[in-house]
Amino acid sequence: MTVLQRLEALAGSGALEAIDLHFARAVARWGGEDEAVVLGAALVSHLAGAGHVCADLASMADGPLPFDRDWIAPSLAAWQEAVRNHPACVGDGSAPLVLDGCRLYLARHWRDEGHVAAELARRASDPLVVDEALLARQLDALFDAADPAVAGQRQAAALAARQRVVLISGGPGTGKTTTLAALLALAIGQCTQGGTASESVAGASTGSARTVAPLARTGAPLRVLLAAPTGKAAARMQESVGAAKRRLSLAPEVAALIPDQARTLHRLLGLRPGGGARHHAGHPLAVDLLVVDEASMVDLALMAKLLAALPPQARLVLLGDRDQLASVEAGAVFADLCFAAGSGGILASGYGQLSHSFRFGGMAGIGRLARCLRNGDGDGTVALLTEGSDGLQWQQTPVAEALVQGTLEGYAPYLDAVVSGAPPSELHRCFASFRLLAAHRQGPWGVGRFNAAIERALGQRFGHGQRQPWYAGRPVMVNANDYTLGLFNGDIGIAAPDGHGELMVWFEGDDGLRAIPPHRLPAFDPAWALTVHKSQGSEFDAVLLALPDQPSPLVTRELVYTAVTRAKQQVSLWATPGALRDACGKGIARYSGLAGRLK
Repeated sequence: MTVLQRLEALAGSGALEAIDLHFARAVARWGGEDEAVVLGAALVSHLAGAGHVCADLASMADGPLPFDRDWIAPSLAAWQEAVRNHPACVGDGSAPLVLDGCRLYLARHWRDEGHVAAELARRASDPLVVDEALLARQLDALFDAADPAVAGQRQAAALAARQRVVLISGGPGTGKTTTLAALLALAIGQCTQGGTASESVAGASTGSARTVAPLARTGAPLRVLLAAPTGKAAARMQESVGAAKRRLSLAPEVAALIPDQARTLHRLLGLRPGGGARHHAGHPLAVDLLVVDEASMVDLALMAKLLAALPPQARLVLLGDRDQLASVEAGAVFADLCFAAGSGGILASGYGQLSHSFRFGGMAGIGRLARCLRNGDGDGTVALLTEGSDGLQWQQTPVAEALVQGTLEGYAPYLDAVVSGAPPSELHRCFASFRLLAAHRQGPWGVGRFNAAIERALGQRFGHGQRQPWYAGRPVMVNANDYTLGLFNGDIGIAAPDGHGELMVWFEGDDGLRAIPPHRLPAFDPAWALTVHKSQGSEFDAVLLALPDQPSPLVTRELVYTAVTRAKQQVSLWATPGALRDACGKGIARYSGLAGRLK
């Protein structure tokens, strides 16, 4: 049996995707059916589908392959030699494959990774010139130097005043947004583009607090943009930054230069169908300082596009939680960057880790649970849930039918608002207070089954059945981009009548609510239940997380941690002790060379 015949059999059994087989065939046509090379092509395509940027041949050589445990890979030396001499692998990225040391890449991933590393290294090697005495006074105006709780925020804000590339990682409630507002005030006051900076940071109402005046070169204000990967994350960033500006009592002229709006990265870059963008190296963004929140959701290709569109001297601040789930597409960019910075690489001077939680006290249930999950402590997780704690509920023997009832109870305030005829803005607010989360899209514990069961139960309660798919209060999540309508994957809409009694689907946007007829929507799913991946960038008062009772490669400590940290007040876990221990013992590791390039 030839290598292609064996791959065809694996594709027929579902162990390989059709695209993996197609790519392997293309490589074979490119320069011959060398077993090691064709196998490497199928492997790198297979791994890319699972979020990896490359295949680490050193870790796989002489061992079983991930898609066929009975198929033993070649030795490293033989594998490298075969790939290196094949026409489908050229070092400049002009062929489909690139071998870089022990790592085998799809050419596009190799180009993107190299571009991201080079751009970040270039910017990081050009620190800003700051007035250190002025910076110290400004920091004192914003943060109490004697308060250890804000020491991390103070340090992170100072980093951003000195560096062109800043990474700030922290869990929920660690003050990332307050730090962001402070660092923007410092940047505006320091006026790193030239000019004379003054000391006005806080408003006169703070008494002795100094203020930072907005001065920049040639009298132009510092151009600041705020962005996030999804519409929900952008809306939350916008709301949080506004609250932080008020909390810090910034001088009006400083606060005026901190944007009131945050945009999605898709809208910011003007991404188009087919991969093009309005902004790129030849037409860069008009910005001096760009801040991206929820950076863990940004995949490698999107980060490459973002850096290409950033002017050469512009500064970049990435905020996120390195312990959360990585992006859906290839790469774990933010985690890789934080790892490289924490290891003393070129990004180290711009890396800040926030650890003090202002939301959850030291003994708060959600905070303690998050720490156990982050540390991979399965026994500690089970012990904490067994003893009980404020904000935590645990159902050790989950039953799907009971789960539907528990979910409807969680949505009770929202359903009451629907019945009372609340306006769409109020419906969005109420709907955001609770969410059912799951690991899988399909299967007995998948969101597809949960959404169908919830809609059946609601149909029985309110008298609308399957023949009436649209009903007031129906929440949906768009899962395909529609550039004409300005809707993007992950946007949530709620069905409600307009002023003429016509049922429309209402979406939150930069300019308020937009009503779109149901028949015009791109592909969507009901949003009563979401996958944990789809919930990233959102926060809810309460979360119910349902995990399958059988082991699953998708259920990792990062997934459970991400789900738990979506909740601000209450977490209800429906999972067996075994499922929780299994999840805590599994971490996500994506093959990539990004961290190594930046050490």
